[in-house]
Amino acid sequence: MSTYCRILIVEDEYLTRQGIKGMIHWEQEGFQIVGEASNGEEALARIEELKPQIVLTDVVMLVMDGIALTQAIQERYPEIRVIVLSGYSDFEYVKSIFQHGAVDYILKPTLNQQELLATLCKAAGQIPDFVLTRGGGDSFESVINQALSGFPAPDALEKLRKVFPYPHFFLVGMNVPYVLGNAANLSREAGILAAGAEEFLPGVTARVATIDRKFLLMIVNYAAEPYRSLTERVRKLVAAVRVKSPRAFYVYTREFSGLGLLKETYTRLAALSRQRFYCRDVFIQGEDAFAPAAAEPFDAARFNALVRASDMRQALEQLDAWLRRAVDRHAPGEFELKSLVQDALYQMLAFWEESGMDAERIASLKRDCFIRISEAKFAEDLLEAFGCIRADFLTLFEERAPRQGKRSVQEILDYVEEHCAEALTLNDVAKRFNFNYSYLSSYFSANSREGFSEYLNRARIRRAEELLRKGDIPVSEVCGMVGYGDHSYFCKVFKKFTGKTPSEFRRQCGAAVGGKRWKKS
Repeated sequence: MSTYCRILIVEDEYLTRQGIKGMIHWEQEGFQIVGEASNGEEALARIEELKPQIVLTDVVMLVMDGIALTQAIQERYPEIRVIVLSGYSDFEYVKSIFQHGAVDYILKPTLNQQELLATLCKAAGQIPDFVLTRGGGDSFESVINQALSGFPAPDALEKLRKVFPYPHFFLVGMNVPYVLGNAANLSREAGILAAGAEEFLPGVTARVATIDRKFLLMIVNYAAEPYRSLTERVRKLVAAVRVKSPRAFYVYTREFSGLGLLKETYTRLAALSRQRFYCRDVFIQGEDAFAPAAAEPFDAARFNALVRASDMRQALEQLDAWLRRAVDRHAPGEFELKSLVQDALYQMLAFWEESGMDAERIASLKRDCFIRISEAKFAEDLLEAFGCIRADFLTLFEERAPRQGKRSVQEILDYVEEHCAEALTLNDVAKRFNFNYSYLSSYFSANSREGFSEYLNRARIRRAEELLRKGDIPVSEVCGMVGYGDHSYFCKVFKKFTGKTPSEFRRQCGAAVGGKRWKKS
């Protein structure tokens, strides 16, 4: 029995990979694309799983380039043949690639169907104990992958119409690596689903295929049976599948008519599969269950203001409330949701770092947040993880609070009262007491209902009142003694706080004591 020659494509540009996949009729020529990778390191990980016979790789890639990959393949898998693609024609580059075991080299700018096919046949001819068999025609799975790619063969849909004769369709699918953690059991899951289709879906056409070596797809095609009754049969099918694959989670689409809508519907299905994050105890879900709910924007400006004001408790309450609403709405998606929560927590940690917290402790807390949030498999797990992180943050906040609590602040207030005649600024005071500027600013606003400048002015006016009561110091000297360089400004501020000018205040004080301290001349 003949077998296809297995190909692994390694290329960091998605569109280039799709273009190569759509360039020739692979299985008709005796080849089969078994997988893709975006860099050399990923390719090495997939080689063990996919066991390709030929690796078609780009040269310039991040993480691990084509030269390093070719060398690693030569050392670990000498039976694999490597063909290198590149946009570079430098002779030294080419020579280096051949020295590391490549069987041929193709320039991407001149790549065409004939050259690629000829090079592949040359490489296949060097594989020990392998005879390339051509003319077998495209497999169903190959045609489906072509139809769902960005570069389908012109006759892909026409071939599918011979397989699916009925007018109505819906799709059922699972993103295997996302749901199960890896794609190692993709073939096993496909076999379980196909067996279930034979048992639970008699009388309709139901074909199973794997897409891009990660997505398990079943196309259900039928003539007249109501969509609702068919989806009930699919539910029973998946319930039976769960006996053999307990972690499986499938999604099915709405009904559609005609293969022309196949790619569009599959794109929606692939996105819906990631709703597994919000469906912990569900084994199958229909598209209609995911009513489109726009994600509620997070008020980052308010959160930032609370953090800068050191109101960590209120900031965490805001983040917690928004997170719970997001989980209720099933929006945004898992990655965006986790990223937002992590970024918000990192912002709090950055603020503490500015306040003088040990950098190593900050780094440890960041790692802890990242691990807890990243490892949350479901939305409920994320809420639980956030609850633990929130408790830890509040504990840390309380630990730091005494250092910036009432006693320390009172020391600052006493200092301002004592040195109010000096040229004080809030930044100077914060630095002197090793305090966070933003916290100190918010404290004055929250506890004295005025900013630092107003508080300083009030302290200066109180001192001025004491001096004016003595009766023997000229107003112009009092102005300078309490920190004001401009006499008219001093009078204006004094009247704002007391309702009187300095002279009026002195006269009133003199009348109150019966002129014993001083007499008007």
